[in-house]
Amino acid sequence: MNFLISVFLEENSVIVHDIIEKIQHILRKYIIGLFIEMCVVSLAVCIAFWALGIKYGILLGIITGLFNIIPYIGIFTATMISLLITFATAATTGKLLLVAITLIVTHLVDSNILLPGIVGSKVKINPLITVLGVVLGEMIWGISGMFLSIPVIAVLKIIFDRIDSLKPWGVLLGEEEKKPLIKRIRREISTLTKEGNK
Repeated sequence: MNFLISVFLEENSVIVHDIIEKIQHILRKYIIGLFIEMCVVSLAVCIAFWALGIKYGILLGIITGLFNIIPYIGIFTATMISLLITFATAATTGKLLLVAITLIVTHLVDSNILLPGIVGSKVKINPLITVLGVVLGEMIWGISGMFLSIPVIAVLKIIFDRIDSLKPWGVLLGEEEKKPLIKRIRREISTLTKEGNK
């Protein structure tokens, strides 16, 4: 932190310090969001496998949740492990098909709803930008790009929000804030009511 503050001019040290603190805070929230997403996926898969009567369903659900942290490749690996264990213990095509369908549906819900909703909301990023960031991160950097895309977007948003000329880009990356808009509307209504009473 001292290095980064000393790199910039003394008059910018307060802004740089503020940006660094916000980045540390957002990265903590990102890790919490990933942990929540992992728990939700594990619980959903455990319940689905238990309901379907899959042997070692709870273990497979936990493995799926842990592997799900790695975008796309993690769920593929968890699917392969689950199919192999189910084949070894059940040896019926119906159960294999049910396991595959369960994990594909879980992946679709996770990547389109949970990831943008849980992780994106923790770092205050627009859900559409979250999905686009993961796709672009994979195209640019591969697996590590998918994993790092959300924190990089969050860091960029913090920097954009603190620099006046880049604030529109921060608004584009961020979630729409509803509370200030509601407060502004209430203020306008109360002003109009007071003027109408006069």
